This record gives sequence, structure tokens and C-alpha cells, in this order.
Amino acid sequence: MDSSVLGQLQVAAKLLEIDGDSLLAKDLATIAQRFTRSSYQIAVFGPFNHGKSTLLNAILGSKTLPIDLIPTTGAAIKVVYGAEIGTAITLTSGEVIRAAGTEILSQFAILDDDRRMRNDVAAIEVSYPHPFLEMGVELIDLPGTNDRDEQDRFVRERLLAADLVVNVLDVRKLLTLGERERLRDWLESRGIQTVVFVANFTNMLEPEEQREVQHRLRFVAESFRSTLPPGISNLYRVDALPALRARLKGDDGTLHTSGLSAFISALQAIVTHQKSELTEIRQPQLQAIGQQLRGLLAAQVSELTMEINARSAKADRELALKQQAQQLIKKGWESGLQELEQWLCLPNLLAFYQTSLAAATQQAIFPQWETANVAPKLQQLQKEINDCVNQATDFFGLATVEPLVLSLPEPPEVLLSSAPPSPEPPKTSNSDGITPTAIATGLGWLMGGPVGAVVVGGASVLVNQLDPLGRQDRKTTKNNDVAETWAAYQDAAADYLFRLNTGNATVLSDYRSRAITVINAEITSEHSIETDRQQRLLELSTCLTNLS
Repeated sequence: MDSSVLGQLQVAAKLLEIDGDSLLAKDLATIAQRFTRSSYQIAVFGPFNHGKSTLLNAILGSKTLPIDLIPTTGAAIKVVYGAEIGTAITLTSGEVIRAAGTEILSQFAILDDDRRMRNDVAAIEVSYPHPFLEMGVELIDLPGTNDRDEQDRFVRERLLAADLVVNVLDVRKLLTLGERERLRDWLESRGIQTVVFVANFTNMLEPEEQREVQHRLRFVAESFRSTLPPGISNLYRVDALPALRARLKGDDGTLHTSGLSAFISALQAIVTHQKSELTEIRQPQLQAIGQQLRGLLAAQVSELTMEINARSAKADRELALKQQAQQLIKKGWESGLQELEQWLCLPNLLAFYQTSLAAATQQAIFPQWETANVAPKLQQLQKEINDCVNQATDFFGLATVEPLVLSLPEPPEVLLSSAPPSPEPPKTSNSDGITPTAIATGLGWLMGGPVGAVVVGGASVLVNQLDPLGRQDRKTTKNNDVAETWAAYQDAAADYLFRLNTGNATVLSDYRSRAITVINAEITSEHSIETDRQQRLLELSTCLTNLS
């Protein structure tokens, strides 16, 4: 892996919307900074009071560096090369406090009376003129673990930045099984394999205890997969306090027996060997984070694929049901239209209603006939068609359509002409001696000339002046009058039905053009797969492929 892979990891984290406060996000940010850093960092960590700071002082040993540099470390202290000893405190506000020497550490770098770290300190850096540091090495003294959760989280985050981890052990209380498992969780599972164990306080054990402890230490070291240069062990015994005192006094003999000389030589060999291969030794951490991100990507790809498939299946079922409903609605609508059109067909209207309509008109009961025959049928067919369209608009969420409104024509008109007087006195006559008789009019023909009009049985009646001489045979005239009267009522009925047909033809045609867009509307599923979901699945899958 290289920086391009780091970029892919950052893309994956952004795509996964990793919480910026999560350990994974902080680990990735730490690794990103580590890849841009040319210095070689050695982090010293372990539980409180295991001698981490004493070991650090022993490595740097000098009479000018106070023995109690960091008596109870409450922050991560980075020691870098500098021509003079000095301290820089960076606060979370961005303010930087600089001071000569290290006395200011007692104010900013140790725990308070409640054993808590200061929350206003962002970084602490000590500069020191030492040849080992001049090689581009930075020593990081981390707060003690096994005290507070927030300190443990802080240490765990910072460990990932180190190129070499020095884990200080107290031989008087070696790691329990739980502590060893946590160590693997903090180190091995995160790709931190450049680890050296330092056993402190062996000088405080009896010789027999030392042999037993040495065996247990070897087991701990061998169970951890360290990646170090050939011939370099991952386990060293260093009595930190005697070593520091020996350095300050210049006691080379005690310095040698303390184990510090061997440990410093190992550190120098590791740094010399690995400093030219920083990219390679930093790859395992990238791989570990890459594995976590691949797992998260795979999980989201799987989850989103299942969701899309489920939604797709549901959408297909829903669409099939809607299409089936649409076909049923369309079938009902077309059937209703066909029935209405057939009913309105003039030959059918004449066949069904002309005779009864003519009789009803002649009997002056046309309104009752219309209410009982034409009106209910017209309303029934109209309602069936409108119901189908309303079902479509409601079921599919479409815009409403102005309903079909059919109308009944004006009542029929019958034209009657007066016949010549018969030899027999007319059964009925008005004050002028005029006897009305029917004459066929209706669909385009008119017999006789209208000279007046009266209403007979609700119909308009035109009458002609009777011949006062009575020159026609009254019996023949009477028979002719009956036939002509009936023909007039038949003709008026045909005219009414004609107007019923033609009056609604245009209305029906206009309605059909309005409603057809609803009946044939394109149906979609409410659970159709959104484009953004498909796009996200594509992005996640592509990112997972790039990291594989």
C-alpha cells in the first residue's frame, strides 16, 4: 500500500460517513499525518507507575534534564531534537506557550489532584540536544493506562502514530490474560507490529524469581508477532531507575548491568534499519484500517443490495397490482362507454322507445314516462362511466377529471291541423267551431299551414280554420285524422330521440378525450427504487472493489 491507497481509504471513510469522533476516523487521520511525517517516532507506553518516564530520562540521561521530568504524565509529551532544552505548550485555543527548560511541564503535563488530564492542552513538545534525536527520532511519552477510560482512549489513538512502540512491563505484576488480550486489541489488530517489550524492576526480585519471570516474559514476547530487523529481539530487561542514576553519575558498569546499553543499541539498530523504509513499516496499519473499511463497505453493500432487491420486488408486485387494477378499470370504462353508445344509437332508441314515447305524449304523461324510462337509464350509464374514472384518479393519485354530464332534450312537440267539418257534429269544438286534428310534422315534413296554436296534452298544437261548408266526407276525414294524429305523435317521439342522440354525442366525445389520459395513464410504483440509492450502491461497490 502507498499514499494512493491512503487516498482510497479516505474516500471510503467519507462515503461511509464515518463519525469524525469515532476511533476509526481518528485512526485514519493519525495514519494520514503519519504518512506525511518524515521523522521516526518511538512511543513509550504502559500502565501508571511502570517507569515509562524514568526509562525515557535514562535514554536521554543528563544532569541538565531533571529526574522528575514527568513524575505523573498526564499528556502525550513529544521529545525532539533541539540545540537547547526548551518546552512548547500548545493549548486547544491555538495559543502556544514557550519556555526554556522543562519546569513548565509541572504545570501543564501532570495529572491534577483528581488524576485527570488537563482538557485545555492540545500538544506538548520538549526539545533536547541529543545525538539519538538528531537522527530524526522523536520520543513520545504517553500517559499511563489502566486508570481512566479517557486516558486509555487517548493512548490508544496515539499509539497508531508511532513507528516503534515500547511497552514497559512491571515484572512484579506481569500481564494477566485479559491484559494480553487487550494488548493485542490495541496493537496487533490495528496493524502495529513494530513492538518492543521492556521489563522493568527486575532488580527488585530475588534471583529465583527473576528466572521464573524471565520465562514468563519470553512467553509474552513470543506470543506477540513483532516485525523487527533480523537479529533484533522484541524483549529487553531494563532497570530504569538504576540505569538513570548510572547515566547521571557516569557509572558505566551499573549502566551495563541495568540493561540500558543493550536496549539503546537495539533502538539505534531498529531506527537505522527502518528509517529508510518508513513507507513499508507503516503499511500494516493501512492494511488494518483498510480491512475495517472493507468490512463496513461490504456490510453496507450487502444491506443496500438487500434493501434494493426487496424494494424492487415490492415495486414489481405493486406495479403488477396497479396494472391489473388499471386494466379492470379500463375494461369497465370501455364497457360503460360501449353500452352508452349503443343505447344512444338512434335506431336502438327508436326501437326501444318511439312507440311508448308517442303514446305517453298523446296521453299527456310524457314527464312520467321520461322519469321512468330515459332519465334513470341515462343517469345509470353516466354514473358507471364517471365511477370508473373516479376510481382511476383516486387509486393512482391522478388529477381529477371533469365528470361526464349528459342531458335530456326538451319535451317533444306535436303539430295538429284541423280537418274539414264532418256531417256529424264534432264531439269537441272550441268557441270558434274549430276541431283540432293531428298532422305529421317532426323530422322535416309539415302538412297544412299553421294559422294558430294551442296546447293539447302538453304539446304545441297548430290548427287550421275548418271549412264551414263541410265538403269532405266526415267519416273518411275522421279515419284520416286518427292516422295522421298518431303519425304526428310518432314523428314527435322520433324527433325527441334524435335530439337525445345528437345532443349528447358531442358531450360524450369531449369527455372521452379528457378521460382517456387518466384511463391510459402511465402507472408507476410508489416503492420504485430511487436513483440516488442505485447510485450509492454503485459508489460503494466501486470503492470496495478498489480497496480489495
